[in-house]
Amino acid sequence: MECGVALVDEAPMDSTAVGETDEDQLAYELHEWAGESRRILDQDLTSAGIAHAWQGATLVVRAADEEFVDQAVESAAEAGGPALDPDAETLAYEVDGWAADEQSAFSDLLVRLGIPHEFDVAGDLVVRAADEEAVESALDTFQAGSDERPELEGLDANRLLSDVFVACDRLRRDARDLTGIESLIVLTPVLIGHRPPFGIDSRLWDALGDQVAGLVDLLGTGDADPSAISLEASQLTEVLRHLT
Repeated sequence: MECGVALVDEAPMDSTAVGETDEDQLAYELHEWAGESRRILDQDLTSAGIAHAWQGATLVVRAADEEFVDQAVESAAEAGGPALDPDAETLAYEVDGWAADEQSAFSDLLVRLGIPHEFDVAGDLVVRAADEEAVESALDTFQAGSDERPELEGLDANRLLSDVFVACDRLRRDARDLTGIESLIVLTPVLIGHRPPFGIDSRLWDALGDQVAGLVDLLGTGDADPSAISLEASQLTEVLRHLT
């Protein structure tokens, strides 16, 4: 036994891509693990550049990586929470409409609450029927603080921020630049109508939206001081420079 996980001598037949053909392999039998624990382990190994493959719940790695994998297994086992009892009655919640970071955040909440759970092949959240009340309470708490606005995908978010930056930069240089004004009027509702993309703090995103909307309001007054417009646009370009 290594780190509480059984090691077997032979790797699954479809793991030939792990390492060179003459390298020894190890297989970790993780069938009793929670699906969340396996997900955490997979992410840790991928981030570290450790070659690995899965056949069901069996993890295959190079024997040369054993020391690192043992540590990753121990860490993931502690972080992933309790496993679902395969004989227990279960319930499934459809969460495929959630963003990946939302699913991860809710899973972390369930881990902290000690509620066994998994995500099945359909992407649904599976819990014990006996935990229904606790899960419903956790959902209420989680969704009370969630952002109902639609999500911007990574490339769309980058393109949006880049376009807003260009518009503000034009107005920084010329407060009467029509292209900059027209672009900002079109882009502002998109910015404030979407929740922040993964990796950007929601408070920063909302503050940015308020500031951009404020500049649009300033442009709409008709008699605004050009220097005030240029100053506001200049401040926005500095904020956006760090986000694009």
